[in-house]
Amino acid sequence: MAWKLRQALLVVAVVVTAGCGGFGLGGDGSSSSAVTPAPVPTGSASTYPPGIGPTGVTSPSLLGAAHAARLNGTGYTLTTARTVRYANGSLRSSLRVRVALDSNRTHLATISVRGDAAPVLLGRPPATASFWSDGDTYLRRLSRDNRTVYNEYDPPDSYAGTWQYWVHTAALNGRPAADVARTVAPFHTRTSRSQQSGETIYVVRGDRLRENTTAWAGRENATLVARVTPAGLVRESRTEYATTAAGAPVTVTRTVAFDAVGNTTVGPPPWRDRALSTDG
Repeated sequence: MAWKLRQALLVVAVVVTAGCGGFGLGGDGSSSSAVTPAPVPTGSASTYPPGIGPTGVTSPSLLGAAHAARLNGTGYTLTTARTVRYANGSLRSSLRVRVALDSNRTHLATISVRGDAAPVLLGRPPATASFWSDGDTYLRRLSRDNRTVYNEYDPPDSYAGTWQYWVHTAALNGRPAADVARTVAPFHTRTSRSQQSGETIYVVRGDRLRENTTAWAGRENATLVARVTPAGLVRESRTEYATTAAGAPVTVTRTVAFDAVGNTTVGPPPWRDRALSTDG
């Protein structure tokens, strides 16, 4: 069972990143938090998050570095999704990843795939799976074909299956700093300011690609919305564009959200004992 799991983990590293050109996952991008528009301050650039000014993103790498600094050494919950739909709204593929990461790097990664063209990292879609580890014990729960299996598996002997793998490869396109930079860099952007749950948030929007964005060749009607704290944490981002897949027009939507930064704790899952008592 362990070698099959490692094979599956290596498959997703290829499938998730193939053809993404710096973007990966997506979703409907909706937000339950109320956002109240407010004027953008006209003071010095120091009033803005690192890498952002009144006209938009001034340095994608600086913004990415500030974002990563807010996450370094602390716990957080990362949720990403990438959805591809045909012109009539029917689903081509959906990949959703949620990683709850404790400050001690205990983690619970939950993966869901749907659609005929979805990645096959969990076998034939639809399927869902959860992977939990405290660094010593590694447990899995997999639901597919109307059956759920539980098991303990051997610790990863390489990058695949580690918490870094779930965050940097399965959920994001690289480390958090690189993912943010790759998300905002292709766009001409503009900045506004709002209040969200009592916190000042800088809203970065883009609806026009920069010239010579070769990684985005063949993508049309691309849009970006990102919500950034004054310290540079990119709490949410949403990108969408139109392209073709297997000769058919599709819309690709990707969302990324960081929640409970500094307040995420991860304990054993409720199915821990069952996984420890079986081998699948």
